Amino acid sequence: MPSISGSLSGHEDFELGIPRKVPVTFEAEIPPNGPADGLVFLIPGFGEDTDEAYTRLTRRQIAAKYNLVVVSVRAHCHFCRPKQSIPGVSVSIEIDPWSIAKAIGALVLQGDNLDGLRSADEKDTLRFLKSRKDHKFSLSAALVPPGEDYQNFGVLAALDHLLVLNKLIDDGVEFDQSNVITAGTSHGGYIAHLMQKFAPNTISAVIESSAYPETVPAYLGFGGVEYRAIDANIEFVCTTKTAWSNENIGAPNYFGIDQARIRNLCDPDHLEMVSGNAGSRKTQFRMIHSCHDRLVSIDLKHHQTNVLRSYGFDADLQVVDEADVDGKIITTLEHGLGIGLHSLFDRFYPTLTRKPTQTDRDLKTRLCFSGNRTIYVIDHSQSGVIASISANSRERAKSDALSA
Repeated sequence: MPSISGSLSGHEDFELGIPRKVPVTFEAEIPPNGPADGLVFLIPGFGEDTDEAYTRLTRRQIAAKYNLVVVSVRAHCHFCRPKQSIPGVSVSIEIDPWSIAKAIGALVLQGDNLDGLRSADEKDTLRFLKSRKDHKFSLSAALVPPGEDYQNFGVLAALDHLLVLNKLIDDGVEFDQSNVITAGTSHGGYIAHLMQKFAPNTISAVIESSAYPETVPAYLGFGGVEYRAIDANIEFVCTTKTAWSNENIGAPNYFGIDQARIRNLCDPDHLEMVSGNAGSRKTQFRMIHSCHDRLVSIDLKHHQTNVLRSYGFDADLQVVDEADVDGKIITTLEHGLGIGLHSLFDRFYPTLTRKPTQTDRDLKTRLCFSGNRTIYVIDHSQSGVIASISANSRERAKSDALSA
């Protein structure tokens, strides 16, 4: 089966202006028998694609079984878990010095004379803490992606995937462009939804497990825990490095209401924009979720499903409970269900109905998502997709009046 791979420059960081230093790379399997019946993006959750050989096998199996082009993309902040490290690319853990100082201080208060602590060097200090085997330590840390990537929470990753789609078309990969599916688990499912928000005519279906419909504050470092790593008697409590802040409203990197709204999949004004630009064929949504998911409540998923239906979308939610855990496909009721992308796609792809349509690229779709202070604009053309942000005209008029 033919395989192709490539790289391209990711979409510019139009919100914060941070340079992109890591190229977007992709791999795709092309079915051998004539033009493919469509294309699917397989989008894993955080840290789920550690086995490249297994990922390649999954793509090949789906491509052969369904005559689809199957694509994997390493988009913005794709690498954000230590176990994802591959040759030449690594995710490091940056420990908060204050948390180390607190751990040492706690030992002093317990009467430890700190015998064996030779210096304030981080490696020496960690070695010393491990030597105190009768104690357990919890250290705050940041997961640092390569190339100065940061936790953007989906927007750039979704745009990167759409740029890859445009490149495949430009490179002459033949497939039915009215049958483009995004399939993902957890954060990958969220990116799958966000791609549809930004390209409602192009994405024919979203298939997902355990996706969150809005920003998870802990994943932006705004309280809570994103990831835990254990090393001997030390627990590292981590969040991915972020460039956003929720402290200074006037700061250019303040993560405010508008930044949350563009990432919200249930915003009514934004859904009206998406639905109104979707034409006669609207995206189909196939979702599966645990009734005991502690990261994304089942009530939130019911709300998302009902909102999508209210705007005319074909949205189906399968709720998993104890009776559905079979130990093979669904292995847990925790977040993610333990379901793999191959099983997820097999479960839902046969339920989809194919309908011809024009893509956003052909229609030159322009989406304007208004916020309180800003407007996010997604422009499609034959040359690709471009996102931009500008001040809301009402906010600009208010500012001009105050300065007059």
